[in-house]
Amino acid sequence: MSEGQGSPIERMLERTARRVSRSGLHPAEVLQRVEAACLAAVRDGVMPNQVFIVFNPADYAGFREALPAFRKEVAALLATLEQRDGLRRVGETIVVFESATSADMGVPAVHAHFADTAHRLEAPPSATRRIRRHRRTWLVRGDGSRVPLTHTPFTIGRAPGNDLVLLSRAVSRQHARVTTAGDQLVIEDLGSRNGLVVDGQRVPSCPLAPGRVVLLGDVAIQLETSPGD
Repeated sequence: MSEGQGSPIERMLERTARRVSRSGLHPAEVLQRVEAACLAAVRDGVMPNQVFIVFNPADYAGFREALPAFRKEVAALLATLEQRDGLRRVGETIVVFESATSADMGVPAVHAHFADTAHRLEAPPSATRRIRRHRRTWLVRGDGSRVPLTHTPFTIGRAPGNDLVLLSRAVSRQHARVTTAGDQLVIEDLGSRNGLVVDGQRVPSCPLAPGRVVLLGDVAIQLETSPGD
């Protein structure tokens, strides 16, 4: 099919296929799964604005370099579906990619949710309060910024009094807390509106392990540690 033929969605699938060539998983298959998951989650004519795509590690490695462009393609697909089917969307589009062994090779898991993302806030001075530094342990946000995990319990939320302040209305004022259970760090939901999402599923709590992405509203965080000297 030439660039000028076919529907907008078909042309989009062909364009994306050309951008991602290192993975055996065809990007068109991923976008088709995104389309199916989002349309299945439509409620009262409103399209979900949060898409969580979980790849098998082998597939993720093939897509890694193209993920920024692929994120735009997913957002463009949602916009095309909204226009085609006369759907509305509340809040900006959020697309999160994760690598997890729970996903079968060639069969990425796609989950669509609604998240309140209105009215992002400007960063106040000293938004994150540091009490004492735990050696070589950080929380890494989706934008790549790193915050030392200074102590436990360690609170996360939108309100300035939290140890980590996440500046989004999709995050509750008191959203989550990191605690220690034996030798393991655990993050637990504090009754927030949008909750904690791991592998596309909302959970009340889960262990924090390096590489595991936890979504708080529309903000992704993960643990990062460094070996001892």
